Amino acid sequence: MMDNDTLKQNITTVFDLVANEYNNPATRFFPFTADRIVDHLKPRPNSRILDVACGTGIVTITLAPMLLPGGRVQAIDLSEKMLDVAEQQIKRHGLGNVDLHLMDAERLDFKREYFDAIVCSFGLFFIPDMSKALCEWRRVLKPHGQLLFTSFACTAFKPLADLFIERIQGFGIEVDKVRWQRLETSADCQQLLDACGYTNIKTHTEQLGYHLGSEQDWWELCWSTGFRGMLEQLDALQLAEFRQLHLQDIALQKTEKGIWLDIEVIFSLATK
Repeated sequence: MMDNDTLKQNITTVFDLVANEYNNPATRFFPFTADRIVDHLKPRPNSRILDVACGTGIVTITLAPMLLPGGRVQAIDLSEKMLDVAEQQIKRHGLGNVDLHLMDAERLDFKREYFDAIVCSFGLFFIPDMSKALCEWRRVLKPHGQLLFTSFACTAFKPLADLFIERIQGFGIEVDKVRWQRLETSADCQQLLDACGYTNIKTHTEQLGYHLGSEQDWWELCWSTGFRGMLEQLDALQLAEFRQLHLQDIALQKTEKGIWLDIEVIFSLATK
């Protein structure tokens, strides 16, 4: 079994690869989710917020203007390439109240009871020891501070992801339970938060899906997200063959509206 440090490095390598393609129309569920995070968190001006696994800064950029005049977002990620893109986006939006850090979410370099809130959008399930991370986040939260994280419900990406996994297994790639399925029910999220000492735990799901225009849109999503890790295990000839066969599978899912992309999202909110 792979040790946690090796697992983190492998995940970081994948997200370094996809950083420049991460923000694209096929993955617009990320900004949709960021808007809903703000709606649920209701951040207050002058607050200090930690954005864990910030990626290219989609949630950070949505939150930061709402914290003015005196609030700040501290945004962390293990992928240096993701942080490079986030820095570009922050400059583009003219935001002066964001700090970016290359930092392990299980070992935070922040003092105890520092943050008013912590958010993590589709990142917790990538962390090898989720309980350790949540306990560490609780340490840096102020009393009565809020935590909000999102995860994908069990129907998310189906049947498209099932077709992807079935096809890539035919190329000899071993696929264990994919990481985004680690928190696929409200019960999973509630039990984890409760075990880590959080209170006032509330979870609910929202459908943030949409129709993709073509099978090429699905391929762009696969190439620019965590699916890339599986694709990188194929050589060039295998990749070309897989792409052709898989997109034939996906094309069969197309209706007059397009190809439905299910993005059932679980929002989990809790208090220290």
